[in-house]
Amino acid sequence: MIKLIVSEIDGVITNGKRSEDEMGHVIYKTYQSKDFAAINKIKQSFKFVFMSDDNHINYNMCRRRNIAFYWAKNEKEKVDTLGEIMRRYNCIPDEVVYIGAKINDVKCCQVVPKSLCPDDAGEYLKDKCWATFIAKGAEGIIVELLYLLENSEMNSE
Repeated sequence: MIKLIVSEIDGVITNGKRSEDEMGHVIYKTYQSKDFAAINKIKQSFKFVFMSDDNHINYNMCRRRNIAFYWAKNEKEKVDTLGEIMRRYNCIPDEVVYIGAKINDVKCCQVVPKSLCPDDAGEYLKDKCWATFIAKGAEGIIVELLYLLENSEMNSE
């Protein structure tokens, strides 16, 4: 039974692109707004958290929208942070859905049996995931997840 959804932000609800100034500071990102409505619906039945390697714009967006946010800057930190998240929410890997989109999500996708990635993720990640979304990043991944949670066997095992 699924209890917790952990998702990357960049490449999932954004297209992974970002604008930076000459000092390397991210100026803005474009988020998929329909995914936020789906997140609110998912949060009625499950715990939902974002984990990202960008702790500036993504953190502020999560704070504004009351979504739990965890920062991990590389693959090792992501795996360690995923373990902390599972302990905090009293979950085992079989009770978690992990959504990754980047190369530094590979190990997390190997830890969580029900790991998913967008259709436009690289083969390096698709090969490690349980399934691939039909949608590409920033094209309604969380909406598709909501559909899967409500209308499939994904949550009944």
